[in-house]
Amino acid sequence: MLKAVLIAVYLPSLIYGIAVRPCANNAPVPQEVRVVGCTAEPCTVQIGGLVDMDLDFVAPRATNGMRATLDIFLGTFRVPYDLPVEQQNACNFLKDGNCPLTPGEFVNYHLSTPAAAPFAGITVDLQLQLADDNGQALICFRSSARIVSG
Repeated sequence: MLKAVLIAVYLPSLIYGIAVRPCANNAPVPQEVRVVGCTAEPCTVQIGGLVDMDLDFVAPRATNGMRATLDIFLGTFRVPYDLPVEQQNACNFLKDGNCPLTPGEFVNYHLSTPAAAPFAGITVDLQLQLADDNGQALICFRSSARIVSG
């Protein structure tokens, strides 16, 4: 019983919704973004660790599929990085919702991807976008991350 109470008390301290910023393309931002171990920007990301997040949104329109992209920026410079090919089909990572999506459908997308960076001690901007079949953004957001050594 005590163990269950401790889990109920401490679990919320591990996963919080963080404030995120809109992308330059003015796409909708998710209703909520939760990153394991992060309560506010910048999130700390350890090289070799995992970036583990969930985001909730309501589909603004119908689409048969979704493509995920994760762009990393150091200032205005886009760091050469792409999500692993197997993670680019966002439909494979839905906890709630199913592809094809219908307008107004609640969707929970889960991303857990290895943190790779050429060096530590920097803060970068991460931009995650989910796009429809036509390449148009369904949602997009930016958040910052502090990269630390493993």
